[in-house]
Amino acid sequence: MSVAKTGASQTTSNFRGSADSDTGRSSAVPWTPAGSGADSTLVGGPGLIGSLWRYRLVIVIVVAVAAVAGGAASLLIPTRYEAQANLYLRDPGTADVLTLEGASPQSGDHAVFMAQQAGLAGSADVYGRALQLLKLSGTPEDLGRMVVVKPSADLASLTISATSGDPAQAADLANAVSLAYQQVAGEQIVAQSDAAIARLRQVRKQREAEFDALRAQVTQLTGPAQSTLQDRTSHVANLIGGLQVHEDNVAAQAALYGSGVERSEQAVRPVSSSQPTPLMLALIGAVIGLVVASGWAWWAAGRHRWVKTEGDAGAILGVPLLGETPRRRRTLRESDDPSLRPDEPDPVAAEEYHFVLALLERALSKVDGKVVAVTSAEPGDGKTMAVLNLARAARGEGRKVLLVDADERTRKLSQLCRDGGHFDVLGVSHDGGECPAVTEQVALGGESSTAELNETVLQIEPSQRNGHHPAVFFRSTAFSKLISISGEPADLVLIDTPALLEVSDAVHIADHADAVLLVVDRGTSGADLRRARDRLGITDTPLIGYLFNGTSTRRRGRASQGAAERNLLRRGLRRAKVLARGLLRRQDAEMVAQQTHPG
Repeated sequence: MSVAKTGASQTTSNFRGSADSDTGRSSAVPWTPAGSGADSTLVGGPGLIGSLWRYRLVIVIVVAVAAVAGGAASLLIPTRYEAQANLYLRDPGTADVLTLEGASPQSGDHAVFMAQQAGLAGSADVYGRALQLLKLSGTPEDLGRMVVVKPSADLASLTISATSGDPAQAADLANAVSLAYQQVAGEQIVAQSDAAIARLRQVRKQREAEFDALRAQVTQLTGPAQSTLQDRTSHVANLIGGLQVHEDNVAAQAALYGSGVERSEQAVRPVSSSQPTPLMLALIGAVIGLVVASGWAWWAAGRHRWVKTEGDAGAILGVPLLGETPRRRRTLRESDDPSLRPDEPDPVAAEEYHFVLALLERALSKVDGKVVAVTSAEPGDGKTMAVLNLARAARGEGRKVLLVDADERTRKLSQLCRDGGHFDVLGVSHDGGECPAVTEQVALGGESSTAELNETVLQIEPSQRNGHHPAVFFRSTAFSKLISISGEPADLVLIDTPALLEVSDAVHIADHADAVLLVVDRGTSGADLRRARDRLGITDTPLIGYLFNGTSTRRRGRASQGAAERNLLRRGLRRAKVLARGLLRRQDAEMVAQQTHPG
């Protein structure tokens, strides 16, 4: 490549002059270094709405399946009914009752009191009594799994919730626990009051015995001692009276307080199930399916996005856009017959390619080179047409251009140039890594000047060795020597390489170039573009930019195939007409000759 880069300074100076003398649009091209750091999984993605629309069919299916699954789950879950009873507790009473045995129904904090009563209602004693009332077998633990007791949110009542597969049983359980609580709570109040009265009576008996002893002593004494003893006797008598009053108060308060329930609300038989209905479960399933499917669609659209605009490719490749292929009448179209194309291209399309060429030359000036390997991620991305149109634009500006058809498997560039008469095609054969030789008209190093190779397509032909892989030749110095010698007098060398993700030859060919130009087709997947970028990272040759093919060849698919068939038929008819005209002219000439020279 040292020979190929000889004189590159002079050439690139001409390139720079062409770019600067253009319309000035070249200055708008940003220059950013290539690298994977420019890529982002969600950069250029379609957004949430676009993602949902792209995968709308998948989302609809997931939502429908989730809704059906939710509805089916309701059929598998046993039906449960919930009944609820409420107990409104009264003020526990006076301090006399509150201090009995230190086990009063209420403490100083009302929230603590309600929690204590909820604990009592959910105790084994209450559940056991409820089972007795219902005449059911089982243990309190079994009933505890069906009943929940807790204070209400406003601490005004105790809520008893019972759940069962039978609505009547659910109501009976709640009411039984409510009644059992009232009985157990009332019994506890009575027991506490009886214990308090018993202690009061015991103290009263002691005071009464003391009172009797003092009265006996009073009768035996006289004077001041008797008076003192009488005062003491009166005090004991007062204490006995107070104990009697206290005992009566305790009995009265216990009778008034009772079970502590001021009012109760009986549970009624529930009409509907307490679990979500099949419709509700189906709706819940659909919502869950929509959320999950939407999240997946957003991720998938960002990860597996397609290139729709030039910005999408730039975010992945991290290199500048050098241009976009014309969308109107193309200079050369894959479905057209090259032999039938006019000599002069469409001015609008030609101008677009001149602009792309100016930007390409300016980018080449930054790497001080002129040999460009033009490649793409997948076959059919339009790289061959881009090479041919760029070459025609360069030739139109007076540049000396050399084309190299290094795609041995298709030879599409050679076929287009041979059929259309755009450039001369010379076959170059090689045998493994040996130095190639031009097999038609011009011999390298022969009497003919290498300048004759300008305006020429070098068609690299496969090795004659059986089973020999083309990559062996493209890795060799023989290919480098071919490019160096052949491209020395040229201003621009364009190498049409195979697709990067199709074969490995493209990377080896890029090693012998000064720069790489990537053609990106609309509709290329972001994953393929990342893979192509990673493969180009193997070579030291810089990726200087990319060319965006705005009209996707993938979308033309069947239409292109049908157009090709129609063009083939039209070509045959046209050639048949030409042949018929030739035959008629020949017959006319023979008739004229016979008339002129009858003998």
